[in-house]
Amino acid sequence: MLLGFVIAVIAGVTTGSFALPMKFTTKWKWENTWSMWTVWTLMVVPWVIGFLAIPDLVEVYRQVGWKPVTVVFFFGFIWGFSAIAFGTGVDYLGLGLGYSLMMGMIIAIGAILPLMVTVDTSKLIDSTGSTMIADALRIHPEKITDPSSLIIIAGVAVIILGVVLNACAAVMKEKDLTHSAASEQSTEKKSFLKGVIICCVAGVTAPMLNYSLIAGGYLTETAEELGTNAMLAPCAIWPIALSAGFLTNLLYCVWLVQKNKGWNLYLARGTKRYYLYTLIMGVLWAGSIAIFGIATTRLGKLGPSIGWAVFNSVGIFWANILGLLTREWKGVRKNTVWVMTIGLLLLLVGICIVGWANYASKG
Repeated sequence: MLLGFVIAVIAGVTTGSFALPMKFTTKWKWENTWSMWTVWTLMVVPWVIGFLAIPDLVEVYRQVGWKPVTVVFFFGFIWGFSAIAFGTGVDYLGLGLGYSLMMGMIIAIGAILPLMVTVDTSKLIDSTGSTMIADALRIHPEKITDPSSLIIIAGVAVIILGVVLNACAAVMKEKDLTHSAASEQSTEKKSFLKGVIICCVAGVTAPMLNYSLIAGGYLTETAEELGTNAMLAPCAIWPIALSAGFLTNLLYCVWLVQKNKGWNLYLARGTKRYYLYTLIMGVLWAGSIAIFGIATTRLGKLGPSIGWAVFNSVGIFWANILGLLTREWKGVRKNTVWVMTIGLLLLLVGICIVGWANYASKG
């Protein structure tokens, strides 16, 4: 299980690094960069990884049938809305409240819900019609009181506190660097209730990627039966799940590009290397998801819960470290740095507590 924990940390470092190349796509607007990220990350890279890890990938899908594949696609499609809602939620509520609300929900729901809710893959085969997914879900509220579950919940609570402090530090940093309340004023003019609703949408939909992994158990089993190594078998899930998210993200980006008349930016002088930058982003992010799936296979029965909490927490931690290394925090007050430092330490403590659940689950 220690190996699984280490792999989850590697996945977190990878996902925390994916946005770094965006610093260099300065001639593109956000939607230009994100649209290319969407193509590489949610369509090209997952399928390449899938075929490299599982040579009989098409045969896996043929044998499992359309129902399990549809369920994985369904959860991936719901997850696709999270990226859109995430950016919009920060725009409405500001970085401090918006980011902490969304990441808190993403980590809490993604880590705690799998403790109580499982997916019976056999029911996916037997069920028909619109109730297929509902028939496959199994709720076990009694499992929340297991010692290992309580440890995970305690660790998640500490992680959420660290997320809140890091978000507060980010807000303080912006004030230190700009000495302007313009961004706050623009946020205050918008509907607070609408912002909360959008943040809740992001917080609820983002963990559905974890449920694609859980619901894709039948795909993983079939891949193993066809000779795929158990650690690589989850790679059969991601091409389906991420392709579903590709649809929502690409349509949103195309709409923004059209709205902001940004089509010419794709061919602007000096932007050819941006396609390489976005490819690197895609490899880092999609690669981190593949590594996360591998980690869950080595974390025992609590793999999805422990892996999700560690994966996202390390991602936040490492993204902040990269911010320090790239001098994003140069010129901020000492108080701001202290708030960030305490937040990062709480993330580490929370990760250790969640990791401890590994040992509690053996009992």
